Amino acid sequence: MQLHSAILPVLAVLAARALGIPMPDASQDESLGKQLWMSTPETTQPPAGIPANYALQPARRAQPPSGAHVVAPKDRDTTDEFAHIARFDKATDLHARAPGYQNQTATIKGIVSALDPNQQSALDGGNPLAFKSKTHPYTPNTRLFDQSKFKLPLPTNRWWLNLMIEQGADPIHPYPYVVKCMQNASSVGFPRFNIDQAHVTSDQPADWTVGDGNQALTQRKVTGADALGVEVTWTGSSGAQMCSRFYKGMAFQTFEMQNMAPRLTTIHAVLKVEQLTRAVLSAQEDAAQVQRDVSDMPLMSKVTLNDGSQWLVTSKPGITWQQQGSSTLQPQNINGSYTGFVQLAHLGDQPANNINVLQRYAGTYPTAGAVTYAQVQGSDGTGRSSNVVFMYQTNTAASSDSTHVYNTSSVSTTMQLLSFVLPHHADHINGTSILSNGLSGYRCAKGPLTAVAGNLISYNQPLQQRPGFAGPGALADSDKSQLQQQLLRDAATSTNVTAEDPYFFGKGAAKVARLYQIAQEVGDATTAAALGKKLVALLTPWLVAQSNSDPLVYDSTWGGVVSTLGISDPSLDFGQGRYNDHHFHYGYFLYAGAVLAKYDVNAFAPLREPLSQLLRDYANPSASDAQFPFMRHFDPYDGHSWAAGLFTFADGRNQESTGEALNAYYAAYLYAQALGLQETAEFYEIILNMEAASGRRYWHPTRAQAAQLYGKPFVHNAVGILWSSKADYVTFFGANPEYVYGIQMLPFTPASGMLIKQDWVREAWCPDNSTCADGMKPAAQSASKNGWAQFLYTAYALVDRNAALDNAAACTPDDGNTLTNTLHWIYTNQQLAIDSN
Repeated sequence: MQLHSAILPVLAVLAARALGIPMPDASQDESLGKQLWMSTPETTQPPAGIPANYALQPARRAQPPSGAHVVAPKDRDTTDEFAHIARFDKATDLHARAPGYQNQTATIKGIVSALDPNQQSALDGGNPLAFKSKTHPYTPNTRLFDQSKFKLPLPTNRWWLNLMIEQGADPIHPYPYVVKCMQNASSVGFPRFNIDQAHVTSDQPADWTVGDGNQALTQRKVTGADALGVEVTWTGSSGAQMCSRFYKGMAFQTFEMQNMAPRLTTIHAVLKVEQLTRAVLSAQEDAAQVQRDVSDMPLMSKVTLNDGSQWLVTSKPGITWQQQGSSTLQPQNINGSYTGFVQLAHLGDQPANNINVLQRYAGTYPTAGAVTYAQVQGSDGTGRSSNVVFMYQTNTAASSDSTHVYNTSSVSTTMQLLSFVLPHHADHINGTSILSNGLSGYRCAKGPLTAVAGNLISYNQPLQQRPGFAGPGALADSDKSQLQQQLLRDAATSTNVTAEDPYFFGKGAAKVARLYQIAQEVGDATTAAALGKKLVALLTPWLVAQSNSDPLVYDSTWGGVVSTLGISDPSLDFGQGRYNDHHFHYGYFLYAGAVLAKYDVNAFAPLREPLSQLLRDYANPSASDAQFPFMRHFDPYDGHSWAAGLFTFADGRNQESTGEALNAYYAAYLYAQALGLQETAEFYEIILNMEAASGRRYWHPTRAQAAQLYGKPFVHNAVGILWSSKADYVTFFGANPEYVYGIQMLPFTPASGMLIKQDWVREAWCPDNSTCADGMKPAAQSASKNGWAQFLYTAYALVDRNAALDNAAACTPDDGNTLTNTLHWIYTNQQLAIDSN
């Protein structure tokens, strides 16, 4: 990663933190932490010390500049399944129009999308922009994308964004592989993971480079994207062209070629090339099972490298590979140019078994992807759930682009796609999709991958009890009395919000909104009225008058709302001017707006349009919106959001605060409920549950789960930062355990119980310091009664209410929290009733 020398001293302190999410100010004496660690393209570096003389300026934290350039997805004809990421065709119709899916229609018959993303959102009233427009000084690099295919608004946080920022040289991570797209070739690697107590990292090798032997390819551009993947096309002289569509979870990496001389080079030495004959394939495979003509199958070769790995290389029309030198393979049987496709697949840790599985599905690859979030089934208390469906069109489907199909007369439309799913998919997937004789030795940073077959992958997302404005449980009379007394104290002393940046201001406004909500719950009309007026007074300068010192503006270059300081200087406001953390920042605004909308419609009315536009900025439910992209941060395959914006990382995208991500979609859900937008609210409820489920699975594991996902000795009850290709037991602002735990829980709201579970807290508390010095209890004790300690004690109430109350009450609250809110969370949490304490 290239960093400008002018700000390197600042980056040494806060750059990495700013690249993911702002640091919550846990108390007046909050430490920056002892460690700061950041990713580099070369390798993972150990934590660097923070200068002792650094003066914390929370509202003006540093953010590194970047030569980043991002583009919009490809615009296609409405009949094409491979469509604009923010304008894709109706996912629910995809199976009906692609004959390759006919045998699976029964699986999805009756599934109706919770919300049609192609319709105008009910949040979009067709009103003018609520914020002044401003062009971004940081403009897209038009060399990296086809300008005729990409329209505003542009994606800013997608998993494949490295292809479009700076020089487009950093890798992307289509699990289980790592890919770099150079100007004249593409590399494909099979990462090896290195594990220590603080980090799970990968070596990100370029095991193979796929290119043209005549060096005819001279330029690569991103030429399309859809809900699940991205298309890259290389062009050059004499009509040479190569195209690949990168989707996460694919067993093969596929490259379509036209008028090329294919060449494969490796960073290792080639020890052996074995061509698999069609007779061997016929004997090994059950042709009736896969319903394909053996003569139509691609030609396959097994290649052994001197690092001990083996790869399956397939091609169609078939290429007989000839070794040249120690590390190059070129066609022996191709005279002149080649038009066809080449696939690469690593053979995992059991090559003899894996090759038999892989060759059964060789030759099929995705050409389009779509996602459906099905309507919620059931009611509270009766197993409510939603099906999340990934649908892929493939080159072997009859409706595919004919240029992607070879020997079409003998290709069966039931030739299935071979792919992998993540652990949270496998937990709830239809078991018939999982291969009984699967693939072994494939993983990503989130853990081992499970092989599935089919062009459609459907898993059941259980939905927890709907979180409301009020706490999940009723207040006991004695608790209510104590809460009312504390409410009066906090209403008098904790509502002065002076932060000038959108993150800390948003936290402050949401804090006041929590007090307002609690006042309504306890029936204190006088205090509620005063807090409601205070909330309006806080929000109006930001959203209506725009008279605050750091006004929000609409960025007409990329398509989003950013701060004035952020758009002018990427080192300010946590890089939110480059689209870092918008769901964290604006989620606080939306929570405050939702509470106001519920209780005071008249006061809310002038704030409705600007708040709706902030929601469309980070969680736009419409793919037809011309001003904001569809679901800016959310990744449907991973089941969670990515926080990092227009900044490049060798380790891919990242997210730190699952608590604030949860809060963002909780706020969106409440806002839609308050406005009476039931379809929109249902859609947000599904996203909220997906974010919570992935948060629990990957950021909140039990120690047994951590060992299974990440491997020993990375066995912790919390992950600080999760990236596309690694996991860290640190935060962007320090390595203290209280930071790692706290950032995964704050803010505490009625939705927090979706993420924070009793069994997890009980294990994580770990009172025996000799067996787990990273437990919550020693972390809370070392935090010396500050805001971080209060978060940990609040969670501990799920295990021991009385001890938690005593300790939490003795702590100084975080700047986005109050003792009233802490008491309310403990008093109303239904999980407490499960435990004898």
